[in-house]
Amino acid sequence: MPNRLGNPNNVIFDFCDVLLQWDPKGGTYDLFAGSPLFGGEGVAVWRDFYDEDAEYGFWHYDGLLDAGLDAAEAAADYRAHHRGEPGEGAFDLYYEHRELAFRGMIPGMDTLLELLDRRGIAVWGLTNFTADAVEYAQAQYPAMRLLKDVVVSSTERVKKPDRRIYEIAIDRFGVDPTRSVFIDDKPWNVDGAQEAGLRSFVFVNAMDVRSQLGKAGIRL
Repeated sequence: MPNRLGNPNNVIFDFCDVLLQWDPKGGTYDLFAGSPLFGGEGVAVWRDFYDEDAEYGFWHYDGLLDAGLDAAEAAADYRAHHRGEPGEGAFDLYYEHRELAFRGMIPGMDTLLELLDRRGIAVWGLTNFTADAVEYAQAQYPAMRLLKDVVVSSTERVKKPDRRIYEIAIDRFGVDPTRSVFIDDKPWNVDGAQEAGLRSFVFVNAMDVRSQLGKAGIRL
């Protein structure tokens, strides 16, 4: 039976850990370990740089970049907080080689985008990411270019789960939220989307997405 709200005709995707395997820590291990910048302490610098509890580590600056901070400002601030330490240049090294963080698309998601596109279901992106990272991903992976448009947090200077970014996406894409499905790997982002009126669910894997979309009325 058709859904009371009408079958969806739009699917909006998060990027990292939904469409993309983005792993800056794992992707840069060899880079840090072999770098002469760190005087033989590359592994220790790599470990400390990506420590999730570090007050001024990678994840702190990653969040600021996603919110719109300029990369040069982020690098300068990182250096200021680590002046004289072996890892003073860690952020600069990462940023110069940030493409290493991209490890491919999540298995099955390229095929899913292609199937949706062939079915006439519009596919879109809504991501806490930087604009240059989105451009790189779409240049690198052909299926990513099927997205009709992408709302990027660094450009809008607002991040999920703030309701405003979902409203920006709904308005820019020109979609009916009751006939649109949003998919994200983080439950709090899914909750934010639901509060903005989007039909949403938490990403598990490509097969589960097919199942969830089928329940919503999109049969693949």
